[in-house]
Amino acid sequence: MTFLEQLAMVLRSRKFWALLMALVVVASGYFGGRVDAWQALQAIIAALAVYSTGVALEDAGAKRAQS
Repeated sequence: MTFLEQLAMVLRSRKFWALLMALVVVASGYFGGRVDAWQALQAIIAALAVYSTGVALEDAGAKRAQS
């Protein structure tokens, strides 16, 4: 699979768009003064962890289906 094909798959992923929206919400809260830097960092790490876990589970399910 080429890089452009992988990029197209990511851009069609609902998990990716949910991650992006979570990051936008965190940025909005931080720049709006509703959360401090530490809270924003925690939220960013949590959003990235959820995204990576979702991708890992999807990959594991795809490999299991191929077997």
